Amino acid sequence: MLSFTSGGAQEDVEQLDALKAERERIQAEAAAVALGVNAATASFDEVAAALDALNGLVDLHSARLADAEQAVAAAESLVRIAEAREAEIASEIDAIGVDISDLALTTFTGENGASGDGFLAWLLSDDPSETARRRSLLEFRTGSLADGLDRMRALRAEAEGVSGRRRTAAETAALGRAEADARLRELDEAKEAQIVLTTVAATRLEARLAEADHLAERDAQKAAEIHRQEEVIADRIRLEAIALSPRPDVPLPSEIMNVQGINVHESIAVDLDRLLNSARADGINLGGWGYRSSDKQVDLRRLHCGSSEYEIWDMPAFACSPPTARPGRSMHERGLAVDFTYNGASMTLRLNPGFQWLEAHAREFGFVNLPSEPWHWSNGG
Repeated sequence: MLSFTSGGAQEDVEQLDALKAERERIQAEAAAVALGVNAATASFDEVAAALDALNGLVDLHSARLADAEQAVAAAESLVRIAEAREAEIASEIDAIGVDISDLALTTFTGENGASGDGFLAWLLSDDPSETARRRSLLEFRTGSLADGLDRMRALRAEAEGVSGRRRTAAETAALGRAEADARLRELDEAKEAQIVLTTVAATRLEARLAEADHLAERDAQKAAEIHRQEEVIADRIRLEAIALSPRPDVPLPSEIMNVQGINVHESIAVDLDRLLNSARADGINLGGWGYRSSDKQVDLRRLHCGSSEYEIWDMPAFACSPPTARPGRSMHERGLAVDFTYNGASMTLRLNPGFQWLEAHAREFGFVNLPSEPWHWSNGG
C-alpha cells in the first residue's frame, strides 16, 4: 500500500503518475488480447474477459480525451481573458493619452489659453488669493500629468506581461488540440474494436438464449446454465456499441418438412436425410429436434421485455429482464438447426460417439457445430 506521508508533494504526484501509467499499460495489453478473440467461437470466460478489456479501453480513452479537451478549454479561456485585458489596457491608455494632452495644453498655456508673458500675468494676479488659487490649480494639473504618465507606463508594462501570457496560453491550447486529436483517434480505434466484438457477442448471446429456451423443456439444468452465462455477457454489452440486425425471415408452416422424425426447413431436408442415413450406415443412431415456431419466444418477450411491437421484436435481448432473445433469432425458429441426440440421449459432451461422428462428417452435408454446445448443429446460416 502506498503512503503519501513523506517524500513531498512532487514524489506523491510521481507515484500517482506511475500507477496510472501501469494501469494503462495493463489495460492496453488486455485489449490487445481481446482483439484476437473470436466472440462467435470463444469460450464464455474468454468473451466476458474480452468485453471487459475493450469496454475498459474505451472508458480509458474517453477519460483521456475528456482530460485533453478540458485542458484545451482552460487554455483557450486564458487566451480570451488575456485578449479582453489587452483590449481594456489599450482603451485606458488611449483615454489617458487624451487626458494628458488636455492637461499639458491647459497647464503650459494657461487656464484662459494665454502663453508666454500672458501666462505669467495670469499666474501672478494682483489678487493674492487668486494667485494662490491659480498656483494650486497648476500644481494639481502638473501632479495629474505626472500621475497620468506613471499610469500609462504601468499599463504598458502590464500589457507586455498580459501579451506574453496570451501567447503562452495560445501555444498550450494548440498543443492541447493536437493531443486531443490524438486521443480522439485512439478512442475511435478502441470503439471500432469494441463494436466488432460486441456485435458478434450480442448475436451469439441471442442465439444462445434462444437455444436455451428451445432446450428448456428437455434439459432445464443445461438451459439454466446457458441463461446464467449469457446474463453475465448481457451485463457487459453496451447498446451504443452494437448494430442490431434486421428482423430475420421466419418460415411459413408449408416450408417445414419432417425428416426421419425431425422437422426442418425444406432447404436443408435433403442434406439432413443424407446425414442421418450416412450416420446409421456407420452404426451411429442419431435423432433430435429441429424447427420450433416463434410463438413461445414471442410469449417470453411479452413476459420479460414488454408488450409493444418494439419490445417484442426489436428491443435488444440484453435490455430485457432476464435477457431474452428476439423472436426469429434462433436457427431453430428458422428451421435451419438440429439438436442431435445419440441413441435417444442428449449429446452434452464432445466425447460422445454421436458428436465424434458429426465432428468428422457433418461438414460433408453442410452442417456446422456451435462450439459451446456439442448437440447443436446448423445448416444454411
